[in-house]
Amino acid sequence: MSDGRSITGVNSERLQALLAFIVLHRDRDTPQLRQQLAVHLWPDATDTDAKANLRRRLHELKQLIPEIDRWLRVEPKTIQWIQDESCWLDVAEFKAAIAATIPLPQTPTPLYSSIQALEQAVNLYQGDLLPSCYDDWIEPYREQLRQQAIAGLDTLVTTFTTQGDNRSAIRYAQHLQRIDPLYEPAYCHLMRLHAQAGDRASALRVYHQCMTTLQAELGVNPSPTTGKLYQDLLTLDDDPPPLTCAASAPIQAPAVSPLLPLAPSSLAVPTTELPLIGRETEWAAIQVWRSHCRSQHQPDLLWLLGEPGIGKTRLLEELAKTVQSSGGYVLWGKGFEAEMLRPYGVWVDIFQAIGATKFLDELKSLVLHAESAATLNRGRLFDLAAQFISQLAETAPVLIVLDDIQWLDETSIAFLHYAVRLFSQQKSVWFACAARKREIEVNLAADKLIQALHREHRIRTVELTPLDRPQTLALAQAVGYTADDDRIFANSGGNPLFALEIVRAHAQSDRSAPDTLEKLIQGRLRQLDEPARELMPWMAALGHSFNPTTLAKVADYPLPRLLSAIDQLERHGIIRPGSAMAGELSYNFAHDIVRQAAYEQFSVPRRRLMHTHIAQTLQAIATPTSPMISDVAHHADLGSDHQLAATACWMAAERCLRVFAYAEAAELAQRGIRHCPYLGTADRIHLHLNLLKACVKAGVPKPQANALKQALQTLIQEAAVLGLKEDESTGLEALIVLNYDHGNLSEVQQYSLRAAERGRTASPATTMYMLAHTGSCLAEIGRDMIRAESLLLEAQSISDRLSIPAIDIPFGLGCVRRFQGQIDEARSLLRQGWQMAQMAQDHWRECLCLTNLVMLELETGNPTTALNEGNELIHVSAQMGGGSEAPHAAALDAVTRYVLQEKNAADSLLRSLQMLRQIDSPRMLAYMQTIAAQWDLTQGNGQQAVARAEEALAAAQLINNPIAIALAGSVIIQANHQRGNLDCAQRHLADLKTQLKDHTLSAQAQQRMINLDVLLNPSIHP
Repeated sequence: MSDGRSITGVNSERLQALLAFIVLHRDRDTPQLRQQLAVHLWPDATDTDAKANLRRRLHELKQLIPEIDRWLRVEPKTIQWIQDESCWLDVAEFKAAIAATIPLPQTPTPLYSSIQALEQAVNLYQGDLLPSCYDDWIEPYREQLRQQAIAGLDTLVTTFTTQGDNRSAIRYAQHLQRIDPLYEPAYCHLMRLHAQAGDRASALRVYHQCMTTLQAELGVNPSPTTGKLYQDLLTLDDDPPPLTCAASAPIQAPAVSPLLPLAPSSLAVPTTELPLIGRETEWAAIQVWRSHCRSQHQPDLLWLLGEPGIGKTRLLEELAKTVQSSGGYVLWGKGFEAEMLRPYGVWVDIFQAIGATKFLDELKSLVLHAESAATLNRGRLFDLAAQFISQLAETAPVLIVLDDIQWLDETSIAFLHYAVRLFSQQKSVWFACAARKREIEVNLAADKLIQALHREHRIRTVELTPLDRPQTLALAQAVGYTADDDRIFANSGGNPLFALEIVRAHAQSDRSAPDTLEKLIQGRLRQLDEPARELMPWMAALGHSFNPTTLAKVADYPLPRLLSAIDQLERHGIIRPGSAMAGELSYNFAHDIVRQAAYEQFSVPRRRLMHTHIAQTLQAIATPTSPMISDVAHHADLGSDHQLAATACWMAAERCLRVFAYAEAAELAQRGIRHCPYLGTADRIHLHLNLLKACVKAGVPKPQANALKQALQTLIQEAAVLGLKEDESTGLEALIVLNYDHGNLSEVQQYSLRAAERGRTASPATTMYMLAHTGSCLAEIGRDMIRAESLLLEAQSISDRLSIPAIDIPFGLGCVRRFQGQIDEARSLLRQGWQMAQMAQDHWRECLCLTNLVMLELETGNPTTALNEGNELIHVSAQMGGGSEAPHAAALDAVTRYVLQEKNAADSLLRSLQMLRQIDSPRMLAYMQTIAAQWDLTQGNGQQAVARAEEALAAAQLINNPIAIALAGSVIIQANHQRGNLDCAQRHLADLKTQLKDHTLSAQAQQRMINLDVLLNPSIHP
């Protein structure tokens, strides 16, 4: 502003960028060099063109702002902005207000003055600085202002909450949410404040908004801490106690073994005796990053990229050593190609390494022995791990190092993404990751994380290039190389690991020029004593890490002799001590390239025999639900032990499903399927069907559904011909679920009836399960309800006799009672089924029970109860694979809020309906539009009600669902009657009766038809 008038007319983006650069770099003593300014604004132009552009833009500025010469001093080589009282700058005022809240030593600012200054600052901040400018130079200014605004708003919310001024606290929390929609503590503030004000509906709406925003922008769910706050909201009494969130929850001291001082050995952080050579530029960049982490509210993730052997791990070691020497904690993890299907693998290794006893006990319950965790979900695990890290950070900074993340499993990446987001506002938790540049894109989950961080400008990339000649020679001389020539550099290409191996080969009088790094390492391995050489193939085949006891078993080697060989391998730098595994020290290869070279020096047939032997040895000590079953599957797969590979892959896939590791489950199932053609007929059919069933439970994309359906049908037919009744039942159950997931209700009915028929000839337990499954499927889709009830009651009789419970029985009977209009009994049975599904960790059936509970409450006029049940459904469905569960849950939530007339509910409903159309879900679309249309009708919006009901009717007719046809048609008829179109209403009713002839309707649909008769024929129904 100039003399109280706003300066307008500067509409060009380049002019805005120029003016912003000059103003932001204002300094009375240091003018800006014109050349420097031109290069910043036009970095891709030549110097001549950039200077010419600057001259033109300065001329345009003077034309648009004639009085600019009062503040802009333009010299032949410099430019300077001179600020005075006649010119008002919002950025300057913002910074002055922020500075006024920071007391000088011994001159504390009064609280009232600080609050006033903060309010002035945050009211000035209306969004990102010059959002249309994408130049690199503006990013630090934009981010600094943004973080200062966020910190100021956080302080205001906390202060006004403490003072009991909820209205002001809510206003500033909403401001915080607007400027950073991805800042989760803002939602926590609002949820807590609304709850304290007794407005639980608004608090729950904030949670839903948080979930929707994070899913849309980042593809992640709210943090488990936010989820717990939401759970507390659901159980609040009328007079609620104060709620806590991530920013304010008290944390107990961490229950870990003594960690201070943190010695590298105690944390299994790799160390080397070599000095850091030739990485001055990269190390300086890392030091700048570390300084930024200590001073900024939102530290970036450090991202090291480079080819194998280039020195990424060495730089991470140096960083870890620096953090440890200053009293910080280091949590070190590393990905390995052979372990990409080990759910949460790298995090298990990290917490084992630091002796986090309490966390590991809980982790053992949640993951390692998943069958004993009745309430398992990702959220509980993530929350526990994050709480542990947060507790550590209270006493000292925490550096989390993850090397080779291109090989991390999907679940480990999911927690990394969650942790980076959760700790984004905590100065004392830092993340440093490294990856091979050409391989990171193959890991879709890791690549998605990196792309998200790039979009948020939350990543600091350091790309490593080969060493130059002097640096390579200095590295070689550090390990004893005495020659001074170009051979080391020429042969290694500046790759540090290659250079070191060349030096070792030279020291052993092998002067021939090496072809590859692998050959150099293999030459070094040949120099070992015989016991060590004998162990090498077994160690390399086991993977990156092993413990002596397991190695002794698989190699059939006496332990004393084995320890002697390990000692030699450690002295030669081939292996190094790792973390403790099950109370026993483990060993890691010094570099995965070393393991790979050791592995590849043996023939393919010999490798297969070794993997087969390892798989069979591990099988003897593994259980179907232990993590080791994945190792059995891995080695049996590599050893081509087809029977064991298919069996172990099935068991490992089922275990992954229980811990929400759907991508890993699907991959394991596909690996197992590849071995099935080599099995005997009965085993092939049995294992192939169970593996396909695991694929179905993990979620099948629509393009792949037909191929999987055909495979199931072929195997089911083979099982029927051979009289393999239980396998036939397994295949039919998988077909039913597959068709249900993709909305093929006619096929669900067809296969359900066939399953019931086949099930009667199997064992009593299988008969019970198939009768229950068939009855529940028929009841859920509203087809052949008399038979459905009969099958379920028969299954219940067998279940009682065998004392074997089945979730499908209460679930199916709950659907039957809902159909019959017996509301209280339906509600009780559906909740019983939901509880059983929770105990069994059957997430698919959890969703089915909750979906029907939400629908039941909507149909009986209880939208508030429906909203609570729907929030549970959202929580469960969000953790499942890429099926229809999450879109259906969001749709039901949207229509419930629409009925409750919540703000912005109409927009949410519109988005949910569009999503249902996109995923081709006509059944849910018909239900949603019918509920919304019925509500529109009660509000007098007949035109919109008819439009909704017509789409619902078309969707219902598409899937031939008579109940949905009746309910949608009844809305159209009521709307026409409401408008006075009685003839039209009569015609619609006659057509509707014709369509529904010979169909059995639910109690609700029957009552609607009776009401229509009464409405249109009052003389017949006095």
